[in-house]
Amino acid sequence: MEFRPILNALKRRKTGAILVALQVAITLAIVINAIFIIGVRSEKIGRDTGMDVNNIFTVSVRGFGPNFNVVESIKQDLRMIRSMPGVVSATISNHIPLSGSGSGTGLRTVPDLTIESTGTARYRFSEHGIETLGVNISHGRNFKANEVEFVEADSNPPTPPGILVTQALADSLFPEGGALGKQVFWGDMSESTIIGIIEKMHGSWVGWDKLEHVVIQPGKPAYQRNRYIIRTEPGERDRLMLEVEEKLSANSPNKIIQRVRSLEEHAARSYQRDRAMSIILVSVIVLLLVITGLVFLGLASFNVKQRTKQIGTRRALGATKTDIVRYFMLENWIITTGGAILGIVLTVGLAYWLETEYSLPRLNFIYIPVGVAILWVLGQLAAYMPARRAATISPAIATRTV
Repeated sequence: MEFRPILNALKRRKTGAILVALQVAITLAIVINAIFIIGVRSEKIGRDTGMDVNNIFTVSVRGFGPNFNVVESIKQDLRMIRSMPGVVSATISNHIPLSGSGSGTGLRTVPDLTIESTGTARYRFSEHGIETLGVNISHGRNFKANEVEFVEADSNPPTPPGILVTQALADSLFPEGGALGKQVFWGDMSESTIIGIIEKMHGSWVGWDKLEHVVIQPGKPAYQRNRYIIRTEPGERDRLMLEVEEKLSANSPNKIIQRVRSLEEHAARSYQRDRAMSIILVSVIVLLLVITGLVFLGLASFNVKQRTKQIGTRRALGATKTDIVRYFMLENWIITTGGAILGIVLTVGLAYWLETEYSLPRLNFIYIPVGVAILWVLGQLAAYMPARRAATISPAIATRTV
């Protein structure tokens, strides 16, 4: 093997090798942690919401004028929407899941203000809310029609006797299990009974660590501005978004259609920062790899130029073109490996800092060999062309450069 001659050559020209090794180390640390962060963000964006996101859209409407009857308008709108072919279900709601806008509250299992409450998102839905969102009730039951009343803007609705909670919230409130049928207490110490447990549902704030904490109260909000949530059959959403907007506009002259959006668009807006971060990190990774590849190429080309005599001498002594190519490829691999060893230390240190300072998950160490392999391949590709040029140097041309 040619390790000893290569190491001796690197010792004589150590500055370039050290700088390239440092470049490799820094690139490895940044690239691995960036790839890991992208993976975390992608996993966050792709989480199962528990809802039929792809087939749901929302409509925001605002009524105006002294003769505008909010309750009657809502009844007419929902009857019309539910009668349209392709509509699975529709409900009115005070807030839209995954939108970044909502209402939060705290629940306790005992009527004691000194005990810290469990935070949760809060929604008001009619008895059609569960079917509209496409979520599943794993235990208990849904609201009955006679349990749901209109809630007007200036009213002070009583505490609902029965509520629905997600499994995640139930587990947080009652870690020992058996949440169904138990009482929970609101901030004013009024109580409600859990009549149903939803298998999974995401709330409004995608960056919150309690995103799956959701409580649903029975009620049909009847405000000047209202939000309809509509679920369609697969493939019918985009068509119905246009038709519903047109029919709602024609349904009442005292009403403005403010916004029609798919739930998918609401979610995309909420995850916009995560996507932007991923794009930025991908750009950084590409830029670093390009720069590192150019550094590999530059060093290999410089070494070939500086060692013309050495190459010619080896060729005169019987070295084949393959031997010359292998020499420079192996030299590049040694430099890359040396930098990678230092880079692994930097990678772990940077990952620990990100974990402690920014509460990121612990680095999955499978990324380290992947990152090292990427740099090995990059280094070999960058060194191959200079090595091929070195192999074409003839002994006669090399000896005339003495």
